[in-house]
Amino acid sequence: MRRLVVLLLVMAVAGCGDGDATQTGATEEFTQGGVSMEPTVMAGQAVTARNVTGTYEARRGDVVLFRPPGGRWGDREVPLLKRVVAIGGETIACCDTSGRVTVNGEALTEPYVADDAPLDEPPNADHCGPRRFAPVTVPADAVFVLGDSRARSNDSRCAGPVPVSSVFAVMVD
Repeated sequence: MRRLVVLLLVMAVAGCGDGDATQTGATEEFTQGGVSMEPTVMAGQAVTARNVTGTYEARRGDVVLFRPPGGRWGDREVPLLKRVVAIGGETIACCDTSGRVTVNGEALTEPYVADDAPLDEPPNADHCGPRRFAPVTVPADAVFVLGDSRARSNDSRCAGPVPVSSVFAVMVD
């Protein structure tokens, strides 16, 4: 299993002057160590992420850093970087007749996915190889995350939703 290595490089306070870091959150720079978010974030690329203050308010499309919550995600110390594709209360599945991910029955347009997983690979509990997965209703306090390079990402397809309490930063554009 490929491991996504994200290294903490520098910590900086967002903005200057009268900015209130407790409301906006400080920013940190991280280096992406794996390929699961390509082409959005390339291996070795530095990204800036805004720290979550309080509880993360999930938004579909956010690229988030989270600490693996254990279970099928493992007990790694290294944070992971993935895209939020569904939020609490939504039902996500793959695939519609065109092979696209659906949320609440509506197909998503995902221009950021460049290396999609094969449709017909048999399911494998140890590897997120196949694109297809059964419908999952995301718990209210969780998010469903996927890598942008689905063919090379271990994500919620096989490890399940991530508790919002595990999300500690959101990538800044």
